Amino acid sequence: MGRWGAPLARAFQDESASIEQRLFRGLTLVTGLLAILVVVPLNFPQRLPAFVNLSVCGFGLLALGLYRATFRGHYGMKLLFFIHVGNLDLIWFGNAGSQGSIGMFFFAAAMYLVIFFKGSTRWWLLGLDLANWVALLAVEDLHPEWVWPFPSAHARLLDLVTGFLLSTLVCVLILWVVLSAYHRERERLGASLMALGASEDRFRSLVMNAPIPLCVANLDGRLDYVNRSFVETLGYSAEDLPDLGACLAKACPDPGQQAQALLQWGQVAAQPAVQGAFVPPTEYQVLCKDGRTLPLEVQAAIIGDQCLVMLTDLSERRRNEEAMRQSQKLESLGVLAGGIAHDFNNLLSAMQGNLNLAQMNLAPGAASGPYLEHLDDTIRKAAGLTRQMLAYSGKGRFVVEPLSLNHLVAEITNLLTVSISKKVRLDYNLAASLPAIEADPAQVQQVVMNLVTNASEAIGEDSGAITIQTSLRRIEEPEVETTFSGQPVEPGDYVTLRIADTGCGMEPALLARIFDPFFSTKSSGRGLGLSAMLGILRGHGAAIEIQSEAGRGSDFQVHFPASRAGLPVAAGAAPPGRKGRFQGKVLLADDEADLRLSFRDILEHLGFEVVSAQDGLEAVGLFQPGEFALVFMDLTMPRMDGREAFLQMRSRDPEVKVILISGYSEQEAMDSKQAMRPTAFIQKPFNLQLLVAVLEQVLG
Repeated sequence: MGRWGAPLARAFQDESASIEQRLFRGLTLVTGLLAILVVVPLNFPQRLPAFVNLSVCGFGLLALGLYRATFRGHYGMKLLFFIHVGNLDLIWFGNAGSQGSIGMFFFAAAMYLVIFFKGSTRWWLLGLDLANWVALLAVEDLHPEWVWPFPSAHARLLDLVTGFLLSTLVCVLILWVVLSAYHRERERLGASLMALGASEDRFRSLVMNAPIPLCVANLDGRLDYVNRSFVETLGYSAEDLPDLGACLAKACPDPGQQAQALLQWGQVAAQPAVQGAFVPPTEYQVLCKDGRTLPLEVQAAIIGDQCLVMLTDLSERRRNEEAMRQSQKLESLGVLAGGIAHDFNNLLSAMQGNLNLAQMNLAPGAASGPYLEHLDDTIRKAAGLTRQMLAYSGKGRFVVEPLSLNHLVAEITNLLTVSISKKVRLDYNLAASLPAIEADPAQVQQVVMNLVTNASEAIGEDSGAITIQTSLRRIEEPEVETTFSGQPVEPGDYVTLRIADTGCGMEPALLARIFDPFFSTKSSGRGLGLSAMLGILRGHGAAIEIQSEAGRGSDFQVHFPASRAGLPVAAGAAPPGRKGRFQGKVLLADDEADLRLSFRDILEHLGFEVVSAQDGLEAVGLFQPGEFALVFMDLTMPRMDGREAFLQMRSRDPEVKVILISGYSEQEAMDSKQAMRPTAFIQKPFNLQLLVAVLEQVLG
């Protein structure tokens, strides 16, 4: 607008001021400038008296002063009106009275009053303006000689044109400001309405596409709409549930829950319409349209005069809670199994020690010799069971070794026979000359036991047969991508264990879930389950293949990778330890009295002088550097365990030879980050032959 238009634009376009303030600022600037720069110069050709120009010039200066005051926050609206009317009164008679253009400016003053004042003030001032005008006309009528006439018709015409243009300019300016403000407000209102509509559409879209069931209801109980998830979860549409009564009758038929829902809804309706007020969640058993019953958590938020109701399906949470309870049960069972296995290992160690002592003192060719050997074999099998229990408790590790699958199955034949129904027959078909597999015998035995017991339970109380078959199979590349997709299988030779039954079989839907954690078809599940068995197979790089049909039995085939390692050759029975073959003093520490006595007798039989201690603390007190040829110490003891006692002894005598014994494996018993290691480690229970071998290795 240029340097001259900038103040005018600043006056009328200041968005920080109200419409009235902008209009007042613009009028004071325009009228002040017009009075000084336009009216006064045009008065000279009309030859008006000097006091008229002085009055108009004074009015202009006062108007500009009021304009400047607006930037300090002062808006003298009434003062401008009185200055304007007073100026018109002063120049009335000097500007030809009613014959001049002064009356037009009284009309502009009236418009000014309409814009800037409200209520009774507007009407009082309009009345004052009108009365002032009428009074001037009356005085002029009484004293016509007071009127200063125009010197010529040309001067009168110039006055009328000037007055008309100036008053019109002021009126147009007022209308322009008002209409501009009106259009701006109208545009803002339109934009606000569009934003409100978009917000409502966005809110409705969010509600309709929310992943949880939602519905919007009025506080009188009428249901406005429900979202897509609501329909998918419950099956009801808004037409099915028009109001609270229909909702309770169809979806909540329980009288107790109906009463609870009505009470809660009454409390909601009685609350004031506070934006964002929440209704606490409550659980209900809701009947779906298809007859299903779902546990739903219902909560609501009051938004204006409406209520947004949110439903949360608790089914998954209940399943997770049940899974957590089952996991905690298994964990508790694992802790119990670990404790039992540890104590049982100690008992087996005492039995093994006394058995070996009896064998050493047995006369050659004694009739009881074979019975003692059978007992030794039984203790060895019992030790294997305790290792399984330790692994189940998470406190043991399995050792993978080359083994014969046929031999492993044959070993547990008796255990399988007593684990199944008397009406079920076991048929064995074990292929000869199978290669070895790299596996842990206890884990593979667990797999066989699980599959056979599951097959027996599938047969139930009826008569039937379970086939246990082994064979060699080659899996080719196409089968890896099709039959065994998703399993850790590579092309090659596999030793296959097949267990087939004549039981009830499984439907496809049931077959798809058998490896789900905690899934069971039995009313009371037992054992590790097929999910744990699947973990064992994956750990061995094995694959499983299942065929089952309802009413026609099931066929499980487990494929273990064939090993290139040869099968271990069974070693002949080593001769018992020769009496007196060792010498020196041994420090023995074990908190179990039976074990301590058994170990002492064996070590003394082997030629050692034994000093016994009940725990690690007593052993550390008895220990003297250079005094003992060997320290033989249990790992788990009260007051001070074997690990701490070993570290203290080694710090006092770096050359001391220490053998630690434990019911756990060495990997579990010893800290892998520990720098100092014992001279040897033996897992309980152990026989005399193993002890002698370790002693010879340690003592040389």
